[in-house]
Amino acid sequence: MYFAKFALLAIPFLGLSTSKPIIKEKRASSVDVVNTLQNAISGPITTLKTSNISQEDAIAALTSIKSAITDATSSINTVTTKRDLINNYENLSKRDDLSIVGQVLAQVIKDIVEAVEGLADDLKSLPLIGAIIIDIDFGLNTLLLGVELVLTGVIEILQGLLSGIANLLQNLGNGLLAGKL
Repeated sequence: MYFAKFALLAIPFLGLSTSKPIIKEKRASSVDVVNTLQNAISGPITTLKTSNISQEDAIAALTSIKSAITDATSSINTVTTKRDLINNYENLSKRDDLSIVGQVLAQVIKDIVEAVEGLADDLKSLPLIGAIIIDIDFGLNTLLLGVELVLTGVIEILQGLLSGIANLLQNLGNGLLAGKL
């Protein structure tokens, strides 16, 4: 009986002795995500731009582009939480990041479009390749919506901060005006 009482009292302390401190992991920024996407598709794009590409090589290259876009979309969705945007407000001062994201995404889309347009017509007419191209188009659309959410979140945070400052300044001005009367 006494053993059971001591064992029950000791259980919480055993949990404390074995727990590890929580390590904060660094999340990728939107710039990191689009740069990773650009690096991931560079090889398959080069493969698609070669002349006389086989059907198997085209399918493999298009599939790897599709999976890179899917990975980027899921990564950009982890960047879009408002809590992370608020916590990383200090990093928002880098206004160049937004233009870098736009430039890299524009280059990625341009490369994909040029590579797909360069495919031979007989390869484009194959149902499997056509389906993968449609998936790539849908994936790019989803990725752009995710990036738009990130940019909208940044704008909402800045708008909230500016409206708070405007109210503060208005109250300060009203106080100064009342002090003059």
